[in-house]
Amino acid sequence: MNSLKNIGVHVVHVGGNGNARAVLREVENLLQKLVTAGEESSIDLSGLPLSAEDYDLLEETLGEGEVVAEVHSLGPTRIHETGIPGVWWVTHYNDEDEVLAEFIEVAWCPEILLAPEDDVKDGLEALRARLFEMKQEGNHG
Repeated sequence: MNSLKNIGVHVVHVGGNGNARAVLREVENLLQKLVTAGEESSIDLSGLPLSAEDYDLLEETLGEGEVVAEVHSLGPTRIHETGIPGVWWVTHYNDEDEVLAEFIEVAWCPEILLAPEDDVKDGLEALRARLFEMKQEGNHG
């Protein structure tokens, strides 16, 4: 009887531990839900056992899109559109530029970029006040 030592084994490296491929399949499913039902979702990458190679595969497969934004609220957040419309990479940093959390968001527009209704109402009042001041200055000059 042949022993297992005689069985030829060839290891093929596919990059990472395979988790990137699972994340990409999940992105596909979430994108389908966005297209068919308008349902937005996100994947918390920080909670997944992803290797550097997995991150490389995710970045390579998703690519780079045309939109990049930064939000400065409780620390900087970088949002960039991937090369797949509707798929966004959102990274939250602390003041030392260390990653606090990282998400792939599947949405028409990431929620962090949407102005809250109360803020827009406050903005309207602020604009009206500035216009009033301009009118007053125009009457005196």
